Amino acid sequence: MATFLKYLRYVSFAISIILILRMLRSYRKIRSVSRKSCVVAIVFPIATFLIYSVIIGSSLPSIALSALFAFGLALGVWQGKKTDVWVENGRPRAQNTIWFLVVWALSYTLMQVLVQLGTRLSLNVGIGTMCVSTAIALGSQGFILIRLSQTGGLPVRRAAVPAEVAAGSEAAPAAATSAATRDSSASGSAAPSSPRERLYCSVCGAKLVPGDRFCRTCRAVTR
Repeated sequence: MATFLKYLRYVSFAISIILILRMLRSYRKIRSVSRKSCVVAIVFPIATFLIYSVIIGSSLPSIALSALFAFGLALGVWQGKKTDVWVENGRPRAQNTIWFLVVWALSYTLMQVLVQLGTRLSLNVGIGTMCVSTAIALGSQGFILIRLSQTGGLPVRRAAVPAEVAAGSEAAPAAATSAATRDSSASGSAAPSSPRERLYCSVCGAKLVPGDRFCRTCRAVTR
């Protein structure tokens, strides 16, 4: 049994390292956010915390749990405040900053201290660690929810256009204008082409269909 537990600790340690490395690679990934997703991200950990508190219980006094919750809430609010949130193509987007790692490192260190303390004193501190993580989720997602609820409070960004697409979107209208100029010169008329007659979207570079008011790819206004 002792040998099994020894190998189990090794496996758990390896899984933890893999999860940490995955988090470090993906924490800067841009994601879509909404009021609904923020509410779900708040309700789920709170419900889990309440269920485990009833089933497992805790050896920590209420004042200690309150202090842990306040600490986690402060970290969560700071994380939510430092998260980049903006509107892109009419949809809210979010991206974590380096402060996400700072908050994660502080909470992870605190949780390891609680685990070691519980092992030495034979105390059940599992709810204490869950209290911190729940408070962080409440603070961060709650702050982002407040920012989403503020009308006109988010900056607007345009989607990045690849260089080759941008070059194509600039070259195509130029070629079309040149051809129209040659045709008009040949026919003896020098009427310039209308700026409304764009063949490519100026935002994403997608080809436009004559008469469309919105790009069918990125939904940007074409007129």
